[in-house]
Parts: sequence; structure tokens; C-alpha cells
Amino acid sequence: MSDQSTLESLELPEQKDPSMSELSDGWHYILDSNELEKSKAVEVPNFATQIVVWRGLDGQVYALDMYCKHMGASLGCGKVDENGIRCPFHAWRWDGSGNCDDIPYAKRIPDKAKTRSWNTHEKDGKIYIWFHRTQQEPNFESI
Repeated sequence: MSDQSTLESLELPEQKDPSMSELSDGWHYILDSNELEKSKAVEVPNFATQIVVWRGLDGQVYALDMYCKHMGASLGCGKVDENGIRCPFHAWRWDGSGNCDDIPYAKRIPDKAKTRSWNTHEKDGKIYIWFHRTQQEPNFESI
């Protein structure tokens, strides 16, 4: 089999549909605050879907769906850049709200360059992600 045939037969990883999850609505602990250093990305595979979390230079915690919408690379292998994260394949930078805000080799960012972001909250040395099937706004008093 040629290298080209091998490449064509590869399948991109599939982002799990969070609406199919049995996870209950509400805040879910994902890791301790001290496990997430500034400018470090961490993959969280055992949530309602696969996500990547990182701490930006501003000290805030951000979370997005794990797979880049461009070519399917794991953003967990990407590099934190200021408060965003760059895809390891083509260096698209995704901000914490899920918008692509930089493509180094492009003059224009496609309108559809968006991915799902997740609300995060840090309290008492723990990091939580908000999950609600209808994307209802988080209730911070419930932690």
C-alpha cells in the first residue's frame, strides 16, 4: 500500500457528542488547581466529551472541545499562546471563547472557525467545568 493510500484511510478523531452523555447537569470537578500551571494545556478525556483546559498568561482557566475544527489535531498537544491555544498541526490559535483569532499564514479567518467553549470555575484549589445539555448559564452558588 502506498503512503498516499495509508494517509487517505486515516480517520480523524471524533469529538463525543455531549448530549449523549450520562453526566448529570451541573459543575464537575476535573483537576486540582496546582495541576494546571500557567501556559500548560491538559487533556480531559473523561468528561461529557473530550476537552482541553489551559491556564492563560492572565491566570484564568479556559476549556474547549479537544479537537481542532480545522484538521482534527488534539489541542491538548498544542501550545498555549498568551490566553489562547495553538493547534499543533497548522498553528491556528483558538481563544478561550472558542473563536479562532489567528492563522499565521492567512490574511483572513474563516467565519466558521469556531469551536465549543466550556465555562470553568476555580474554587478552593479545584477546577470545575459546567455541563448542561441545554447550555444553560452556570450557577456559581452550586459549587
